[in-house]
Amino acid sequence: MSPTAAVLSAAWQQAKVVLIRKYTSFAGVGSLVLAAVILGVLWFIRDADFGEEAINAGVYVFTGFLAFGIIAAAVMGVAGELQTEREDGTLLRAKAVPHGMTGHLIAKLIVTPFEAVLPILPVVVGATLLLPGVMPTSVGPWLLLVVVFLLAVAAMMPWGAILGSIFRTMLGLAWAMIALYAVAFISGLFFPVVALPTWLQWMAQATPIYWIGSALRMILLPEAGELEFGGEYRVGLTLIVLLGWAIVGMALAPVLLRRMARRQSGSQVAAARDRLLSRGY
Repeated sequence: MSPTAAVLSAAWQQAKVVLIRKYTSFAGVGSLVLAAVILGVLWFIRDADFGEEAINAGVYVFTGFLAFGIIAAAVMGVAGELQTEREDGTLLRAKAVPHGMTGHLIAKLIVTPFEAVLPILPVVVGATLLLPGVMPTSVGPWLLLVVVFLLAVAAMMPWGAILGSIFRTMLGLAWAMIALYAVAFISGLFFPVVALPTWLQWMAQATPIYWIGSALRMILLPEAGELEFGGEYRVGLTLIVLLGWAIVGMALAPVLLRRMARRQSGSQVAAARDRLLSRGY
């Protein structure tokens, strides 16, 4: 077996183990509770509207939940897992295996789309019943939705790995996540970005989060273009921006992960375990 095939095979085996372990645990089952909360929110706002064209607020917020589900899995999920793996010795063991870090990152890339889509499946099914017509009814829009979903994961997942490699403690990572929530809030996921001051609108466009939300609305809510910055959807620019974030992230993430792995040692793992036992974080 060639080295590349061996790496891909190991990555696939690791991805299967991670998915089975996660979604047969209490935390995985708990995602159903979050789905119920989201559907409750959609129920209460299903008859509300945005803008002069009476854009349905329920559908708009639904696209925001889809976008944030991708971001949560690709950034917060990956960063948190890397932080845990740094402290429990997983990365130290991966470093000891030939091409271990490369395989580890590929496994993350395989797992992340599943981790993004599985928790939102109950929401999609429920929203289809609460908001008739919210999901595409033809093959073309469905294919475009899949492409946007995969591109969004590719754009965000490397940056989750980068955050996980930069911050050395869960406390530091928690502050980074709070900042991410703030960026998501101003990025027009749950209300039109045009409602914000102009300088905040420009700031929102400097992140991939706005463009992920815009891409999903373009497919699921095409009539809401007037609520976008500039008053219309910018299809080409959206794809270019997301592809650019994916390329830059995939170029930086392996470099930072390898540097983090080189600095990892058995004594650091032991110190992290002692800190966790004494402080709880």
